Amino acid sequence: MGLSIAQLYAAIEPVERKWFGIGQKAHKAQFSKIAKVASVDSPIREFAEAAGPGQFQLKVENQAMQVRTVQLGAPRRVQAATYAAAITISREAVSDLKQNMRKITTAAGALGRSSEQTPEYLFQLMMDRSHTTGYNVTVDNLPLCSTAHITPYGVTYSNTLAVPAALSETSLEDIKTALRQTIGPDGMLAPVMPEMLIVPPALANLAQKLSTSEKTLGSANNDPSVVQGMKWMSFDYLTNQTRFFVKTDADNGFYWDWREEATFERDQIALTMQAIFIAFFRAMWGAEDPRCVYASNAS
Repeated sequence: MGLSIAQLYAAIEPVERKWFGIGQKAHKAQFSKIAKVASVDSPIREFAEAAGPGQFQLKVENQAMQVRTVQLGAPRRVQAATYAAAITISREAVSDLKQNMRKITTAAGALGRSSEQTPEYLFQLMMDRSHTTGYNVTVDNLPLCSTAHITPYGVTYSNTLAVPAALSETSLEDIKTALRQTIGPDGMLAPVMPEMLIVPPALANLAQKLSTSEKTLGSANNDPSVVQGMKWMSFDYLTNQTRFFVKTDADNGFYWDWREEATFERDQIALTMQAIFIAFFRAMWGAEDPRCVYASNAS
């Protein structure tokens, strides 16, 4: 006697439960090392940059001081998006493979694997488009990394090297210097500090050398390295193999907001004797403050 629909469910559901973190340790996503991950109640995220008065101005005796209105930058709204996939598994497939259920459960597990991997690819796409004109994700409606970010009072600042440079001790030194000259919303200096170097797989070995070497790499001199000890990670999903990023300690940086974490539902199609498994998640992601990152668009 072949397997019933109920038995088919019984064979597949434990696999899905495993992949969706029920009864086991949840998957540790790579992007969670970059973004602040949270579960939220609202399907909308709204943010805007607010500027204060800037520098004090000289007040001449018996004359009024300069008054400057607190001003908001361009408000931005992000709406949660739903991503989903589904598979059907026939009664015949399970019945024919009942002597080797590992094959059918491996195939079923692909849905769970997709639920884990898709957020990585979505976050990777945002970073790979970091310098793409028209892919605007920040409060000033510019790409993530730009030389023309603008504060509410019209002061511009950059979070990418004006002359792109390959990953090296020199380029990291230049970025560290630039971070100390970061401009805040009010147009005054608001230095940030480097927190972590983020590289594609092709630069992982070099990043490790730079972070661990006490001396300047490739130099015959005895110069000490000023980037030694910098934390780093390889974000293996990046497709651009030359561009690199330095994450900073800016207050409002990368975020990933789960509206609904990955889960699955099951149903059956009785006339075709199939079990259908549907997996989905709903989330918002991006970078609230461009100062959370500094990059080099190296080629």
